[in-house]
Amino acid sequence: MAGANHWIAFGLLTALGLNMIRQSGHPEDRVRDYDPTRGWSLVALSVATSVDAFAVGVSLGLLNVAIPKPALIIGLVALLMTYVGTQVGRRAETYLGKWAERLGGIVLIAMGVEMLLQHIIS
Repeated sequence: MAGANHWIAFGLLTALGLNMIRQSGHPEDRVRDYDPTRGWSLVALSVATSVDAFAVGVSLGLLNVAIPKPALIIGLVALLMTYVGTQVGRRAETYLGKWAERLGGIVLIAMGVEMLLQHIIS
């Protein structure tokens, strides 16, 4: 699994990013009252962003590191970054309109590419 996790994250993030870009160009295709924080979109995004966390957990376990302190720090940083990201996204939507969703899709694709490049380089 450790060798495939970067590819899985890359694939999921790229698929979600491409879908966001596609939907931004065709708002009429969007389901009325669509909420990406519910259902399969949320599950796919959660899996994509958690694959590397799984690899970190396995690594910490193999190194015999006490888990509570790193888990707390990682959790707090993830919470903070999620909050900041939602605030930035909310403001970006106000100023960028439909381009905000396109930019969000590009950012997801970039995250996937970055994960893959980290794996290839290391």
